[in-house]
Amino acid sequence: MLKKLGLYCLLINFTLMLSAVTIANNGNGQNKIGFVMPSKTRKVEIPFDMYNNLIVIPVHINNTLTLKFILDTGAESAILTEKLFGDLLGLNYVRQININAPGERDSLQAFVATNVTMSLPGGITGRGMNMLVLKEDYLELNKNLGEEVYGIIGYDVFSRFTISIDYDDRVLTVYEPDSFKPRRSHTKIPMEIVNTKPYISMTVKQKDREDTVTLMVDSGASHAMLLDVDNTEEIIVPQEVLPTALGYGLAGEIPGFIGRMGACVVNDFSFDEPLVSIPMSGSYMKAIKRGSRQGTVGGDILSRLNATFDYQNNVLYASKGNRYKDKFEYNMSGMILAVVGEDLDSMKVSRVSPDSPAEKVGILPGDIIKKINGKTLYNSTFTEINSLLRSREGKKIRVVLWRDDKKMKLKFRLKRLI
Repeated sequence: MLKKLGLYCLLINFTLMLSAVTIANNGNGQNKIGFVMPSKTRKVEIPFDMYNNLIVIPVHINNTLTLKFILDTGAESAILTEKLFGDLLGLNYVRQININAPGERDSLQAFVATNVTMSLPGGITGRGMNMLVLKEDYLELNKNLGEEVYGIIGYDVFSRFTISIDYDDRVLTVYEPDSFKPRRSHTKIPMEIVNTKPYISMTVKQKDREDTVTLMVDSGASHAMLLDVDNTEEIIVPQEVLPTALGYGLAGEIPGFIGRMGACVVNDFSFDEPLVSIPMSGSYMKAIKRGSRQGTVGGDILSRLNATFDYQNNVLYASKGNRYKDKFEYNMSGMILAVVGEDLDSMKVSRVSPDSPAEKVGILPGDIIKKINGKTLYNSTFTEINSLLRSREGKKIRVVLWRDDKKMKLKFRLKRLI
């Protein structure tokens, strides 16, 4: 069974382990520390991009450089993944630290930068901020998202404002907490904030059994749901699972399995046959986001709703989005792709699952993919191409690839693998 490891590495889980880190602010205290809105402004709308269920927004750093950051409810502190930018910005590194993180490494290195200024669209500005700068680009967001994304931001924003995420129109509405008024159509879901992380209760169903789990709400994870076997021994998980790489954390690949639950229910919302990620014992929880309890609920569920995070009142408001009834689908090709090239213009096959459609037509790890059904990284996004590979069982896929300087054209049909 383990020979099949590695079908799917696009469920990118950006787990930010700061449990052993306390970052002190060395600012002079003359300016208010943290994010503030412009004077007399009560709300700001911020358009966002979405890649593999992840929210990406522009962040302007030290009034000099604008970079794309992932908005992650599971992130304790802002993180810059490329130290080169930190050096160019002249960030004030006060010390180097080790961080435990999900993946196959035990720890990694980062620098603590203090007194950083970060600005969001609409004039939202944070002064005297702290930021972790990775010593190396462990996440390789460019390769995994196919986009120039260099950072992650979370609690610094969510703790200060009430934030509505309209996944349908791809717009964030950032409110001063006392100015937000929920609509009657919104469902109120109790949410607990523990160690900077939001948690909700969810019912998971498998055949004739129901269990209640407490999951961290993780907008920085692409997956639908993750259940940790080290903390959910009493929960019945799917018997039919597929060995795979669940994604990448700060410390590299996270090995595990993927399967399907019968359903999951949150208050008025019910999702049929959601995909569930199950990390191998010990590979995730030794360094998971602090206190995540029994697992996480990620972007593949959140993006089917329109959600408002109200940390001040411990409430998550939600309504059904346009994708609410969409089926949960997994990569049906069996080939896992990563973006390569200085201009992020090519795709490389990183893994091929045994007995999958891609393997049966002879696609190999290392092949350079130029076109899939006419789509390239010049006329489509990497997210759109991956969505094509999850689209519909039986769909014909035409691949143009290069191997050893030879051009090849191959065809296969998608097949549901789980």
